[in-house]
Amino acid sequence: MSEFKIQRQTEAEKDDYLFECFHDAGFINSITTSNYSILCGRKGTGKTAIARYLEQKSQDYGIKLSYRISIRSVSLTEGESFNDHLNSILFFIIIKTIQKFLEEKLFIGSSESYWLDFLTQNGLQDTSDYETFIETRRVNKTGFSVKGWLNSLFAKAEGGANTEDESQSTRSVISNAPSSLINSLKETTPKEDTIFIFIDDISDYLDEADEKKLKEDLVTIRELLLSLDLYNSIFRDSGKKLRFICLIRDDLFEFMQGSNINKLINDSLKLEWNEKSFASLLIRRIPYYQDRLQESLSDPIKALRSQFPDTIFSKTLENFETNRYATNFYAYMIAISFNRPRDFLKFCYAMRDRLSTKHPATFENIDSAEIEYSEYFTKELKDELFLISRLLKYNFSQDNINELIDLLSGKEGFNVSQLKTELGQYLGVKTKLGWNRIQEFIQELWWYGVIGFKEKNDKVIHFKYISSNYPLLVKKFKEYSFFLHRGLYWFAQKRKK
Repeated sequence: MSEFKIQRQTEAEKDDYLFECFHDAGFINSITTSNYSILCGRKGTGKTAIARYLEQKSQDYGIKLSYRISIRSVSLTEGESFNDHLNSILFFIIIKTIQKFLEEKLFIGSSESYWLDFLTQNGLQDTSDYETFIETRRVNKTGFSVKGWLNSLFAKAEGGANTEDESQSTRSVISNAPSSLINSLKETTPKEDTIFIFIDDISDYLDEADEKKLKEDLVTIRELLLSLDLYNSIFRDSGKKLRFICLIRDDLFEFMQGSNINKLINDSLKLEWNEKSFASLLIRRIPYYQDRLQESLSDPIKALRSQFPDTIFSKTLENFETNRYATNFYAYMIAISFNRPRDFLKFCYAMRDRLSTKHPATFENIDSAEIEYSEYFTKELKDELFLISRLLKYNFSQDNINELIDLLSGKEGFNVSQLKTELGQYLGVKTKLGWNRIQEFIQELWWYGVIGFKEKNDKVIHFKYISSNYPLLVKKFKEYSFFLHRGLYWFAQKRKK
């Protein structure tokens, strides 16, 4: 019997079992049969995992090329204009795409030699990452140049481009507008091939950005998303199947401003998991199922229940007041997690030395695994709240998060007056004078799943990560009872005992 196919580090970039144990919850089909330009979701929902998997397995889905580009910094540098900065990011994406096309020999006709010449003439043939590219741009501020033939391939220089003596007629300078390269890429891209270029990491590294520049960075990301969506339209209208797809945290939309935000949201595929996908993922990772893997995957709900009987969760679930599902294990995981693959794998990793490979799990296995998992979960919450803490000036250090959890775990539930009093003390504001700030704070805690609510006749508590059909309405605050996330509440109670 093999061991657990789960490591302590469950990030997609470090997961040695990603390709062997990958489970598609229907997202790949949604990507291939639609025109989405954005793949969004909470941290740990599998955005990078999908991009990395398709890089390796694109041919299995009728995709000619799937390529992931990482951009780890979107912040303006000192003295750089916004337009120049945005254009630099777009140029980098296009040039990495050109490099990959050349590597895979995808360009049509004789255009390959001219793209090679373009990279060589501009010293871009060895550009490996964004930082290297920016340094190259600083050295060559005059624009991109190539030899004569490209006069007919590339658009003439637009505003701000440099031109050489017409009599020389040996070089043509490309505009500092990326659209000049996009139009040329469009003309030399094969019509029959489906090509996905994933843009990753642009939102994950906002945590490292200068606090004063965070709002500027959000504007940069917004304009980047809109620009790439426009490029996708250009390719689509010309009958080409090349598409740029950005991977971002979905909470960024809440902090972006402008009339086009709804357009971006509607152009996004949001990653959300269900019970069947949860069961299938665990079956691929847990050694108990490896001898009968395909049989177990044919009915994952039944297979999951055979190893994790409903009875071992029954007593605990009585206290949770959350949704019920076909298996109590999934109902339990919904209650103690944010319904993300990373959470599922972390809990299974905590059970690695506590499960038998021959016998079903017991409550003692689950109870002991909770201790290790709860430490991960509270730290994960700090990571998720780090961006909002900087944007809205909240102090979400680990100690302060632990204090908030202890405060909200003091009671089973709160009416709005009690919640205002507790949060007013926590934020250091007087309730009457600071109500607007407290109200904003409640909404953010709801957004990130820290608190949920139910009305008088509700049978379950509604949390945003599982009850998107039940929005939190400010005008109904007085009708709500508020509750701390069930897992956080449960862990805090156990810790106190």
